[in-house]
Amino acid sequence: MFPQILSRLWSYFVFLCSKKARLTGQSPDGREIALLQYVLKNAEKGNAEAVLGAIDDYTRRVWLMNIGKEAGSILESAVQRCNPRLALELGTYCGYSAIKIASKMAKPESKLISLEMNPANCNVAKAMKEHAGHATKVEIVEGTLSDSLEELCEILEDEGVPYFDFIFMDHSKQSYLSDFMLLKERGMIGKGTVIVANNVGMDFFNYLRINLEELETEEHKCSAEYLSLLPSTVTVSTYKADLPIFIST
Repeated sequence: MFPQILSRLWSYFVFLCSKKARLTGQSPDGREIALLQYVLKNAEKGNAEAVLGAIDDYTRRVWLMNIGKEAGSILESAVQRCNPRLALELGTYCGYSAIKIASKMAKPESKLISLEMNPANCNVAKAMKEHAGHATKVEIVEGTLSDSLEELCEILEDEGVPYFDFIFMDHSKQSYLSDFMLLKERGMIGKGTVIVANNVGMDFFNYLRINLEELETEEHKCSAEYLSLLPSTVTVSTYKADLPIFIST
């Protein structure tokens, strides 16, 4: 147990101190590819719970930028309560949270669109969600939100829905507020949309606390991903206002 904890802490600091990891969201030591190889070898194909379990098992020794089990249970509960038709995730990483979300989306026609800026992480996540049995339920799009706006507009039109009814933010904490405002501006959020923010940054956290008429928010205190000594906060917000329909020019 103790050697595993030391190994996980060391890998956390390696990731934290890496300029590449901070800029691209990918570790310098290839742990994302190693994770995929571990999952393909140890988890039954088509079994989402087995895939999630294998990822959690791998993180006993190696720290990964996943939501983790504690905050992940808050996310799963929010998905079940919302029961979304079309969900959006900002920050796929290796696909752990995407598999969690998709597994709790009960509607037969439901779909998750997940954005990931790093092409190598995209490839890992695509292989991961296919191994979990969510090849068609989860669509992974390479790029940031601002890069992907037109593609998201097309997806909304193709799916026949006016906006996303569930949004999960787990990317750059400094982008939470600006991306939320961009989604609002483009009419991709509507009345009843549930927005879950993992390890929420202070600017978005303050916005949620001030704008109570716009958003009804629950705050959940928990531990950071796979590091029980580090505190974190997950917010679950419901958008209460009506937005005008965005018309592209």
